[in-house]
Amino acid sequence: MPSSPPVPSAALPSVSIKMKLPRRLLIGLSGGADSMALCHLLHQQDALDLCAVHVNHGLRGEASDADEAFVRDICQRWQLPLLVYRAQPPENPGEDWARQARYGFYRQAMEEHQAEAIALAHHRDDQAETLLLHLLRGAGLTGLSAMAADSEVLGVRVIRPLLNYSRQELREILTQANIPWREDASNQDPRYLRNALRHQLLPLMEQLAPGATQRIATTASLLWEDDAALTQSAQTFLQQHGKRSYLPLSALRQLSAALVNRVLRLWWLQYAEEPADQRGLTHQQTAALAALVDAPAGSQCNLPGNCHGYRGWTHLHLLGKPVAYPPVTAQFTEQADVPGDGRHQQALPKALLEACTIRTRQTGDWIRPFGQRGRQSLQDYFINKRVDAPFRDSVPLLCRGSEVLLVSGVGAGDVPPKDDTNEQVMVRWVGEMPWAQK
Repeated sequence: MPSSPPVPSAALPSVSIKMKLPRRLLIGLSGGADSMALCHLLHQQDALDLCAVHVNHGLRGEASDADEAFVRDICQRWQLPLLVYRAQPPENPGEDWARQARYGFYRQAMEEHQAEAIALAHHRDDQAETLLLHLLRGAGLTGLSAMAADSEVLGVRVIRPLLNYSRQELREILTQANIPWREDASNQDPRYLRNALRHQLLPLMEQLAPGATQRIATTASLLWEDDAALTQSAQTFLQQHGKRSYLPLSALRQLSAALVNRVLRLWWLQYAEEPADQRGLTHQQTAALAALVDAPAGSQCNLPGNCHGYRGWTHLHLLGKPVAYPPVTAQFTEQADVPGDGRHQQALPKALLEACTIRTRQTGDWIRPFGQRGRQSLQDYFINKRVDAPFRDSVPLLCRGSEVLLVSGVGAGDVPPKDDTNEQVMVRWVGEMPWAQK
């Protein structure tokens, strides 16, 4: 390898980047062969506004610093803008910590450079290794689909232009162009499962069935297409029925078990919001949440981040983060031609309304349900009417002191019958009232 990196020259014609690329683009540049090949290929594209990003995780001491120095030198010689970030590893760092730290810096770099995406150098061999790795750890369709060419990861748009090319092809590019790279000694350590797959299992598979790596990568791509179709169906369902923290049970029961699981996983990612929580639900957590669909009302399951799933009478809920339910307002019309149904509209004497307020529930509230004798606490009324517990603090009420006259979307209390001899006002509840769905 040369002691100093030359300015990149034309790449081998057999390897080229064919996917459409965003103009303002970051490059994840570790200094290894794969990222150097990606950087070399992208540097040939005159229309791109490129900036390299290097993360020094600080896990390999002097070797990490040498990688950083190498990348700085390359970018200086190639006149390529560079952002360098240094992480402070905890006492017992692991792969998950490194990944979270790296993507945190990627998000920062995206904002600093106003980039549209970051390009990473994953290739065909990585794709095959990832499928096998997920298979050995136990994965469903999404895990076996491995990596997409264009996706969002922990709040970062990631593109992978090299998934159609092998590790060897990328090294041939660098060798022909006389471009050096850095080798990470830890990539040879068979104690890491991915390294064992790379250096032991895949070579054996190639020996037994030449071309196995390429076929495994192709399988991952085919599975990705099926996975994408299921994901689109789940997203369509959430667009039609989903809210940030609740889903109607009646709609969920119409789906196949596989699609229910997909809907719930996507729903959780929307609810989690914070990238640190967006690792997704495990198989066990997804199964526990799905089991609530047919569980008794009031059943719960634990979820990440001190959250939990809750099965109401009419909806499945995610609880643990602040939630703002859709606003419901009361409209008053001077003329009331019909008595109303008590749930969505009700005619009331104008004189009665002068002593009323609209609010949500308070301690001591009670109601005398229309058509019934005696009175009951509002809490018991909610239970009898099967209003899900998470909704109850958000239900607008028309009250006279502690007496509840109207419960939006649910029913009426002790209201006088419509009397045409007195001036009547129609009260209408306007807005989405999920607690009214049965």
